[in-house]
Amino acid sequence: MLKRTLNLCMLIVSLAAVAATPVGAVRPTTDVIPIDFSFVPPVLSSNCGFAVTRHVQGTLTVRTFLHSSGTFSRELDQFHLVETLMANGRSLVGRTTQNVTTALFDDGSYTVAFVGSDFRLPVPGAGISFGSVGRFVLEFAADNTLIGVLQDVGNTASDYAAICAALA
Repeated sequence: MLKRTLNLCMLIVSLAAVAATPVGAVRPTTDVIPIDFSFVPPVLSSNCGFAVTRHVQGTLTVRTFLHSSGTFSRELDQFHLVETLMANGRSLVGRTTQNVTTALFDDGSYTVAFVGSDFRLPVPGAGISFGSVGRFVLEFAADNTLIGVLQDVGNTASDYAAICAALA
């Protein structure tokens, strides 16, 4: 009896999955791109008066959605990054957890929406001293010309003095 019930449940789940996929729908493609690089941020190094190295490590997951005809519909990118600032034997660690969605419209124009946190850097004793969190949406014409900012909400910080003091 239990086996028959389990088989029936599996059949229902399978049929529901098939029914939920529209005929002719194209499954999104998914690519996971490892990220691992370092650089010297010139503005921060200039503000500090000494070289600061920024190491970025994590992944970018790119999901591309297509129309049933195979043409581009939209893209969802997800960043999961650990970002470390280093100088004078000291380090500060921040994170980026952000979704970036690109949506294409029939006239060729498109929007790019950034949602989440972008390099939120906590500094001991000073709180979040760099980065942003929120939603930022840009609209572009078909020729890639920026039309304007559709939405800009959230919180942004750039306390270079606190970062430099922590790395000095």
